[in-house]
Amino acid sequence: MNQPSYHPELQCTVHGLAYDFASRTGTLAMGEMNCCDMAGTIAFFSRIDPLVKTIATIAGGRDDTTYQRRGTEWVAASPVN
Repeated sequence: MNQPSYHPELQCTVHGLAYDFASRTGTLAMGEMNCCDMAGTIAFFSRIDPLVKTIATIAGGRDDTTYQRRGTEWVAASPVN
């Protein structure tokens, strides 16, 4: 299994990421017990697609945080347990 790499802009260890252009949704898979920098993550995916709507983060295989664009603002939400 590959070791995750630390990404300075995202400020976490990254296992992988994906982007779905149809739904304008990004996914960031991080190492266990990691959290990413919200501003850095939004900037990263905005360079992939300036019209990105949603970014889901996963830490250690578990849903972590979802960032969702609401007009010109971004809102963070934790998963419902």
